[in-house]
Amino acid sequence: MKTTKITLFLILFFAVGNIADAGAQSWLERLGKRAEETAKRKVERKVEDKVDKAVDNVFDKAEEKAKQKKSGSSATLVEPPETGTPALNPRDWDDGEPYHALKKGTQIVYTLYDGKGKVQGYNQQEIIDITRTKNSVNAVVSGSQTNSKGKVENSASVSLRYHNGNFHVDLLSIMLPKDMQGIDVDAKVSGQDMLIPGKLTPGQTLPDATATFKMKVKSSEGAFDVPSLTFRVFNRRAIQAESVDTPMGKFICFKITQTVEADYPIIGVQRGTSITWIGKGMGVVKTEHYDAKGKLTSRMLLTKLQ
Repeated sequence: MKTTKITLFLILFFAVGNIADAGAQSWLERLGKRAEETAKRKVERKVEDKVDKAVDNVFDKAEEKAKQKKSGSSATLVEPPETGTPALNPRDWDDGEPYHALKKGTQIVYTLYDGKGKVQGYNQQEIIDITRTKNSVNAVVSGSQTNSKGKVENSASVSLRYHNGNFHVDLLSIMLPKDMQGIDVDAKVSGQDMLIPGKLTPGQTLPDATATFKMKVKSSEGAFDVPSLTFRVFNRRAIQAESVDTPMGKFICFKITQTVEADYPIIGVQRGTSITWIGKGMGVVKTEHYDAKGKLTSRMLLTKLQ
């Protein structure tokens, strides 16, 4: 089976935080193992048709099981604890143009922590290009993620966009990357941007966003479809302007909360709460992710800007 480095899920560069990271990693690992085992069976048995039907049947059952879990789940999320220090002057949030702290060559580093505060890795970014017009700002960002020891785990380039009064966050380009050895994947994606207004007020409701991946796994022996993978971001609310402490000093940010739901084949539906602190001048400053029981599972914090 052909070995291909697939960047299916790009690192979050702006505003959601770690969306069901563990779930995505687990699902991709299971998919990789399942695809590899399928290919071996095809070669050993030389009965391609029967194996293809067996694999399709497994995924069909997994998809049906996931749907049953989704339809049968009535559990509500436990709200995470209220944290944060209200800004002394909330107007500071709107002081300056979007992305005014960014220019070509700007380097940004975020430190990634688990729920207990242990460093898990680093998200390193560089602004490759940035253009400004009267009503828009567009930036090309190159980034990589390393583990706590500095080993690069994945890399990607994405765009940051502000247009006609809104920050645009493309959910199709903010999922975590993963090397899937032995897998060649053809992915089709659809969805809608997540919008963050450049002017926010406490209690403001923000529009939902979705992203759906439809994938076909290929090999020299054939190909088979993988059940769709869907992400939803909803219940989005602007809370208040807050002062956020970082190693680079204090930033005035607007705190945004949202429910994040990931519908994984095989694993089923996972749901949690994401909190993001947005600094108008540069984008994300801090994120936190809580599971359905209100337990902190991961955190990301700006730790370098130059």
